[in-house]
Amino acid sequence: MFFGALKVREGAMEQSEPESKEEKATEEKSASAEVFLRTPEAKEFIKRWANKKKEGEPKFTRRGVTELLRNLHQVPGLDSNKKIIKKGDDLLALLGGMDGLQGFLAGWKAKSEGLIKGIKSIFKS
Repeated sequence: MFFGALKVREGAMEQSEPESKEEKATEEKSASAEVFLRTPEAKEFIKRWANKKKEGEPKFTRRGVTELLRNLHQVPGLDSNKKIIKKGDDLLALLGGMDGLQGFLAGWKAKSEGLIKGIKSIFKS
């Protein structure tokens, strides 16, 4: 009885291995930056960010986005392609002012400037 249960468990483990191999392939870091830049994820990332526009002008060049990914691939702490793409998204969002912080701070600046003008007008009177 014990051996029969063991064989069933081995069969279940064999079935789950292909899924884990696929997950590991997407979680692993490419061997080189050039190999990484040829992955579908990197190509889609470059296309997405190179096509973003601000006032009709491109925000980032394709060459710049590609160079960012190439440099991020060399960072030791980024040990998977997904982490590289995520960090690239974060950096470009910050640089492009699309992280929400810029709008938040602009609102506070407008409010503070309005308060300063109001105070100045009170003391001038």
